[in-house]
Amino acid sequence: MNILMFSNDRAIFEKDSSVRVRLLEQVEFAGKLHVIVLGTKGTGTAEEKVGKHLIIYSTQSTSRFFYMSDAYHLGRRIIQKHKDDWLVTAQDPFWSGPAAFLLARTSGSAFHLQLHTDIFSRGWRGRSLLRRLLHPWLFFRDMNELRSLLERLLYPMALFLLRHADGVRVISERLARSVRSLGVPAERITKVPIFTDTQYFFNATPTFDLHRSYPDFSRIVLSIGRLQPEKNYHGLIRAFARVHKEHDDALLLIVGSGPERERLLFLAASLGLEDCVKILPWARDVATYYKTCDVYVQPSTYEGWGLAVIEAMASGAPVVMTDVGCAGEIVIPEETGLVVPVGDEKVLTHAISRLLDNHAFALTLATNGHREVKKLATKAETLMLYKTSWQQALLRGHQRRKN
Repeated sequence: MNILMFSNDRAIFEKDSSVRVRLLEQVEFAGKLHVIVLGTKGTGTAEEKVGKHLIIYSTQSTSRFFYMSDAYHLGRRIIQKHKDDWLVTAQDPFWSGPAAFLLARTSGSAFHLQLHTDIFSRGWRGRSLLRRLLHPWLFFRDMNELRSLLERLLYPMALFLLRHADGVRVISERLARSVRSLGVPAERITKVPIFTDTQYFFNATPTFDLHRSYPDFSRIVLSIGRLQPEKNYHGLIRAFARVHKEHDDALLLIVGSGPERERLLFLAASLGLEDCVKILPWARDVATYYKTCDVYVQPSTYEGWGLAVIEAMASGAPVVMTDVGCAGEIVIPEETGLVVPVGDEKVLTHAISRLLDNHAFALTLATNGHREVKKLATKAETLMLYKTSWQQALLRGHQRRKN
């Protein structure tokens, strides 16, 4: 099987990055894997061979505006050079998807699309778009804001690509349902959740104790993630302000980096929480944080899956999350965690307080959650699901061309 993958992840060029390790594992099932990374000049190398069957390319584009065309023409040259049956797969339906689809159709190859973000959720489609339209100055502050707006304007194109793909890989049952609702047959869709090394978190020994690090607080609420608007840490801080009125011994720890940091600190100070809301830089030893906190909270407005939630559950932490990603699938309300409506800060406040007030209930949820994540696919099973998704898409591509 020959696979040509279009990707936006520049970490592929880093020798020890997790994404490169994952590709090397996937290539054992793929046969030959060629990866085109969309990037400007200076991004990686024009062509790099990694092992026997993995080759990585950079488009080396002069501008972001030429990503798609450069990726298409580079892919065309690769397919013409290697006269074989090809599966062309894209890691998103916005930036790499259109070029991959066009290449697949013009070269007679099968087209496979990956969907990692919940583009169907209200949090992704509606509120984020409105925020950006009402505050155009955001575009000058962060190019990611402009990118996000363009993605939302390209939403109809993403739906077109999903409907016309020979195979679609999604990371959650929530996304699978949404894709099926477009009229995409279930047999075209393969659910392959993001692999988490749960065994590592099961067995990890804490290197410190948060309660000893913060002796003035007896209850610690934790959240870990990128400091981006969609993570909704503003909402979490406002909810925690209510929690703190009833639990003045509680501390909120947010671990992560991103452009929202200063605004989050300002919000905490404006609410009089500067002493009980701490924002720490990204940490490698996240297992220690999970294992020594009292409650883990994921307040996102949208998620494709919820990797940090899985890690927290594997570490034995009781979880509160919004109704996104793996909520309802792994985090089962009142059984393996608490699930609250997106954006409802009062319900979020109540959920956090419930777990802080009722240690026995929190322990039950944590125990059930720990047991639930043990059911997730192993690495070998995850790789086999990738292979199945690719093979089925390749077969349907052959059938489509015959018809």
